[in-house]
Amino acid sequence: MSTIHSVASSRTNTSFAHHPPGSTHQKSQNISRASSPAHAMSVASSSATSNKNTSSRSKKTSNYNNSSKRNTNVDSKSHTSSSKSNQRQSKISGFSSKSVGASKDGRNIIAAIVEGRGTGAEIGMCFCDLRTSQVVLSQISDSFTYVNTLYMLNLYQSTEILLAETALEPTPSKLAKAIQENCPGSTITAISRRFFSDRAGTEYVQRYILPEQSTSFMLGIASKYFCLSATAAAMKHMEESRNSVFINHSVQFKYRGCRESMLIDSGTARNLELTVNLSSQDDQGTLFGVLNQTLTPMGNRLLRTNILQPSKDKRAISSRLDSVELLSRNEELFYSVREALKSIPDVDHLITSFIQEPSRPTIKVSEQAINKVIILKHTLRTIELLAQPLAGCTDRLLGSVYNRLTDPRLARFAELIDQFIEPDTVYEKRPVALRNQRCFAVKARENGLLDVARLTYKETIEDMFEVVNGYAEQYAINLKVQFNTNMGYHLSTTTDLLDGRPLPLVFVNVVRKGRTLSFTTLDLIKKNAKIEDSLTEVYMMSDAVVKELACQIRADIGALYKASEAVAMLDMLSSFAYQCSISDYVRPHFTDTMAVKQGRHPIIERLHENAFVPNDIYASYAHTFQIITGPNMSGKSTYLRQVALLCIMAQIGSFVPAEYATFRIMGQLFSRICNDDNIELNASTFMVEMKETAYILQNVSDKCLVIMDELGRGLLLAKAIRLSQDITDRADQVSRQLLDLAEANRTKVRSQSVVYRRRCLSELAHRLILLQQHKNQISRKELVQSLREMWVDAVSGVVFCAEEARGV
Repeated sequence: MSTIHSVASSRTNTSFAHHPPGSTHQKSQNISRASSPAHAMSVASSSATSNKNTSSRSKKTSNYNNSSKRNTNVDSKSHTSSSKSNQRQSKISGFSSKSVGASKDGRNIIAAIVEGRGTGAEIGMCFCDLRTSQVVLSQISDSFTYVNTLYMLNLYQSTEILLAETALEPTPSKLAKAIQENCPGSTITAISRRFFSDRAGTEYVQRYILPEQSTSFMLGIASKYFCLSATAAAMKHMEESRNSVFINHSVQFKYRGCRESMLIDSGTARNLELTVNLSSQDDQGTLFGVLNQTLTPMGNRLLRTNILQPSKDKRAISSRLDSVELLSRNEELFYSVREALKSIPDVDHLITSFIQEPSRPTIKVSEQAINKVIILKHTLRTIELLAQPLAGCTDRLLGSVYNRLTDPRLARFAELIDQFIEPDTVYEKRPVALRNQRCFAVKARENGLLDVARLTYKETIEDMFEVVNGYAEQYAINLKVQFNTNMGYHLSTTTDLLDGRPLPLVFVNVVRKGRTLSFTTLDLIKKNAKIEDSLTEVYMMSDAVVKELACQIRADIGALYKASEAVAMLDMLSSFAYQCSISDYVRPHFTDTMAVKQGRHPIIERLHENAFVPNDIYASYAHTFQIITGPNMSGKSTYLRQVALLCIMAQIGSFVPAEYATFRIMGQLFSRICNDDNIELNASTFMVEMKETAYILQNVSDKCLVIMDELGRGLLLAKAIRLSQDITDRADQVSRQLLDLAEANRTKVRSQSVVYRRRCLSELAHRLILLQQHKNQISRKELVQSLREMWVDAVSGVVFCAEEARGV
């Protein structure tokens, strides 16, 4: 454990923004109930009513949504009774009810959490991102402060957290209180305990998982009962309350624990301003804002995730650094990659549109189905252009990216699209251009009646322009035809062109914006209605063709998942390389010592034009505890933050601002930086400080970095010195105990290896039994692959545990 502590020479107050997991800081929290089937019916009712209002221009459109209309009255009654029921049951232990949706930044993530009933805190979690269709499962053994659980919640920033009713009533459990205190931006929803079923969770995973990962993933989570229970609750909630389901065998599931990455609690992330600026509440002036030169939404999300969970895998970090070094030195490769990345859309969002099935067909759904095929056509072309500069690249990580971008299944997607879609169809952002692309996207030979509907659409458009020309000649007005999704085709002119004349009475619905006048006529309104009828015909006849195409694409949707991950990784690496090209950064190395020569604070260096005064950093096994002293405004707090930020940058695979840098890979990062009282809980500055310090001392490990700023700042000088001395002695004692434990572990390598080998081989035997039960359901190739993976896992488990015993 490395501890760095600063001491101030005065006792001025600063603002407090750090409430660690397990503290008693509370904020208002919204909790709603979603276990009522009537509530799900009310959601469906409102959706159906909306569809009815937006697609009632013609008789055919009304028939298209006829089934939705018939159920509106019944669902409205259900909605009324459900609302009354929810009002009676909304108050659970002082919590209030609130509707849940996407956040302001577009996040829409559901997290389901269940806690075991034994003495050990076994926590199962499932995170469902409805925007990107990522489903992540996790099961961990946590401490009584739930530090690992809160770390996962902070990482994924869930908009809605599902807990069993028994965890909230009659009194909230410790887990519920910890979530309430540390996740103020999330809505907690209580659902029925019966929805948390591991058997139902297994069925959901088997139903939705990609075929290519089914066998190995199911064997890996067969004994993870708690995370399977959480999965069942999340999927059930999506079906009933969000009115959304996935297409079978189309979702990529992932399993993640806390041991693979550095643990950064939410308070430390706030104090260091890793992703959110405490003043402006955006990413400007944060580590994420400094490093974020990404060009795609996928790269943006990956960078944020890596900053909050830096890797502990030395080999993976070195591979990233190799790739960044290659990109920064090879200008032709760098600029070619950056140029190709600019045109790639959000592939994760595109995958979601393919695998999430709407509850009922509407004209809007048909429009979106054609849109997603057009966007996929554009995406495949941009991915092909992105892969070209990487051909022949000898770098291991970039070579892996190239292999994913050139997956033969992606080429097959392009061939399928060419069979059904016109080759000159391109993606357009302008509404009228996109509408025309949708209308003429599907090849006419796929449906003979399609030509008739398109001809009607084309003739109506021509008639409309003839009518407009007639108006211009008749009234001697220079008219322009405009289009938007609300008014359809309409007319516009400027007051200068009217020469002071009033508009003729034939022009109605006049809207003035500055000198521009927008208006329409009764004839144009009729023409717009006829155009909508023609488009409805086209969309309905194109829908069957698009559905068939989408069904064939879903069969190999895993290729798109891998391509999206490859694009995200390449985008993040190119962002790091770009940062190297505009700043004086060096490649970090990894040893047992932290040594930085002429290191600089990455955020302050970017924000301020004045030259930053560099600092040296040194910490080793012989120097694990350091005290930084100095007068006010001398840069003590900046120095402490700089140490932590440089460690994070190194472990995500980025170069660092320094002349030379070597780091020890850290497993945890804790901070106690700010000071303030808590009026809500009647907690003084001293109480808050003691709770934070106790939390740190309870959760430190031998591979941990702790930064503590100005202990005892709110006390008198004598008491502050005594308190700092006591905490220093305790921290040094914990540090020595951890070092002694690590030394003792080095002497037990052989005995530890035997124990771990038995455990790993026992797990291998259990998985072989499961494989034997499913052998008739998988091919010989999959059987061999599963056996190979299980053996590698067993052997690597022995090696990993032996390395842990050596203190590696």
